[in-house]
Amino acid sequence: MTRILLGLAVIALAGACGSGPEHNGFDTAASAESIPPELLPRFTPKGALVRPEGWESWVLAGTSMGLTYAESATVPAAGEPPGSFLNVYIQPWAYARFMETGELPEGTMFVLAGADPVRKADPARGGFYQGPISLLEVHLKWEGLDESGWGFYGFGGGEETAELIPGDAACYSCHRDEAAFDHAFVQFYPAMRERLDMEPPESGS
Repeated sequence: MTRILLGLAVIALAGACGSGPEHNGFDTAASAESIPPELLPRFTPKGALVRPEGWESWVLAGTSMGLTYAESATVPAAGEPPGSFLNVYIQPWAYARFMETGELPEGTMFVLAGADPVRKADPARGGFYQGPISLLEVHLKWEGLDESGWGFYGFGGGEETAELIPGDAACYSCHRDEAAFDHAFVQFYPAMRERLDMEPPESGS
């Protein structure tokens, strides 16, 4: 059913946004169901991904602060933040499908939004809150982008479109080797982790 829904959406968007990367897995049979176009990946005629709209209202899959996948070279001074806030969002329909089936459907987009920590402000007397969004990346499940079945896109300075990051970039091998499920770091997303009966990641030293 997912492939049917996405096939219809891609056809509907082709005139305005281009057909995007070639995709051979969609069935174009009619369906009574529909997914809002803004919740599906959209491409320019040259294959660049269009910046997702309304991602701020998507399901918050997980959040972290200072999370890194490399050995840290320095330890923050006392009272200093350990790093940036990182929030990961997923489309509501994709999240619902995952919770129902235990699988990430074709067309799933994980949006990684990063913000620098800002110190306490009235009325708070301590701690940090998120500053303006300074990082936006998309991890898209889409057949044909890469042998992994996924692709990465970076919207650095507020760009409206982004080119596919080449498959030899470190993000691909990291997700291939370290992600707990289907190239996605669901081990850091509590509800999705529980759906797969996974234990929380063990704390390191």
